[in-house]
Amino acid sequence: MNAVRAELRKLLTLPSLRRTVLLTWAANLLLTYAYVSAESRGEPLGDNAALAPLGYTQAGFLVLGVLAATSEYEEGDQIRATLLAMPRRLPLLGAKALALAALTLLVAAATAATSSLPADGAAWTPAATAYLTLTTLLAAAVANVVRRAVPATILLLGLYFVAGPLLRAGSSASAAWLPDTAALDPSHGAAATVAWTLCALTLAAVAFRCRDA
Repeated sequence: MNAVRAELRKLLTLPSLRRTVLLTWAANLLLTYAYVSAESRGEPLGDNAALAPLGYTQAGFLVLGVLAATSEYEEGDQIRATLLAMPRRLPLLGAKALALAALTLLVAAATAATSSLPADGAAWTPAATAYLTLTTLLAAAVANVVRRAVPATILLLGLYFVAGPLLRAGSSASAAWLPDTAALDPSHGAAATVAWTLCALTLAAVAFRCRDA
């Protein structure tokens, strides 16, 4: 638990994470307002419109995970000092994941609660909170493998906002296997999101265990 608390304090001191959270909340509120206004005018918003703002603001959680994971590699290579203090790599990675999950859970819950449209969105708030938390952990795992913020961000945003929509457009059967499906339909995409996150965390653990700092 001491390692988790230390990692949590480390995350809370990162200005880039605070800015990302504030910008994500601001964007989420603006998008939610836009969708609520469109709904009040009777404009068609499609299925699961209550989740529509999260389809965009999940980008902020992807960036949050990347920044949390790469900060020690890009700011003076602080990961070496961390490994000197805690040389057991897998417990260290576990502590980092738990600290990030605890922090993200609060941010995700607030974001999900404020992004739900009045008509039918409240029922999806717990599922949306879990989805955003898993998305952040997945992003952090990918970033732990890549170790650089910009390439990891480009890779993840490309997967979620370019490759995913193209695959769904080309084959509807592929939708259930994509990591962002739960943002569109939680009842059918939860398993895919969990599976992608576990696979990414496993890959990150292997890479962190086998590579030099």
